[in-house]
Amino acid sequence: MPRHGEAELRAFAGRVLEAMGMPPRDAELTARCLVAADLRGMPGHGVLRLIQYADTIAAGEVRAAPEVRVLRRQGASALVDAGGGYGYVPTMLACDIAAELAAEHGMAVAGVRDSHHFGMAGLYAEALARRGLAGIVLTNAQPIMAPEGIGTPLLGNNPLAIAVPRAAPYAPLVLDMAMSQTALGRIRLAAAEGRDIPPGWALDEEGRPTTDAERALAAGLLAPTGGHKGLALALMIDVLAGVLTGSPAGARADAHGHAAGGVGHLVIALRTDLFADRFDEGVEELLGGLAAQGLETLPGDPELRAQERYAREGVPISAGLAAQLDALAIRLGTLPLADHRS
Repeated sequence: MPRHGEAELRAFAGRVLEAMGMPPRDAELTARCLVAADLRGMPGHGVLRLIQYADTIAAGEVRAAPEVRVLRRQGASALVDAGGGYGYVPTMLACDIAAELAAEHGMAVAGVRDSHHFGMAGLYAEALARRGLAGIVLTNAQPIMAPEGIGTPLLGNNPLAIAVPRAAPYAPLVLDMAMSQTALGRIRLAAAEGRDIPPGWALDEEGRPTTDAERALAAGLLAPTGGHKGLALALMIDVLAGVLTGSPAGARADAHGHAAGGVGHLVIALRTDLFADRFDEGVEELLGGLAAQGLETLPGDPELRAQERYAREGVPISAGLAAQLDALAIRLGTLPLADHRS
């Protein structure tokens, strides 16, 4: 596939987002998060999303320039109002507040109310880990998941991310997982590129397994990971990220189509010296023992390897997707990608 450098993609995404009506600082942060997903081999949360964002903002379903504000701070907690915009800016603000409060109280929780899609949950948890904190981030999403045999979406895939710092020179240990077998973004990318999807990812309109990306998107049905366990976890995350923050939950949740804000996020920060004095040593002792027994891949390792490779070689963007992105940029009156050379 043609490859594009990080700086090129960030500049492109930033100017497209500004052309949608985002303030420059919001556009820059959002672009940085989108490209970070592409760099880590998670293109379903990458610049592909610009196409969807442009449509939802143009339809008035998501606000391009919302008023993001802190509604309250009380003890070791805070609540941020996303104002019906996308979730990148308010969730990073929630992480900043949670880190500040955790430094004082040892732990903190910050909710984000009335938000929308915020990309990779792991980016926020990792941001806390890089500040020396353990981070937990939850979000709910629109119903898109059902067990086999049910043709109606019941719950969102409701991602969970947990990150902890490691001693230098190691990057933080990061878990980032949705409660579905895969993310909808991967199916959307497969559909955009005309590819089938692997068995077990999704269901059709009658609740039957399918490998047809277009049928999966039409049905809006992802298969839960671990069967009933994935559904149960999704339910509890809906309660904590949605109901607890005062955001829409269950059938009312919508990460892309509710002008007043359709989902919520929850950020938890823990100081690693809260209970023990040797957290770093304990983590390395645990991981070293696992490695000695043959465990080769830790959570986040595939993303780190992708990032190292794509930072050197550029991010692969298919010719078909690049053409769609160029058409979007031209429609919005801004410059397309610089070139499509390998």
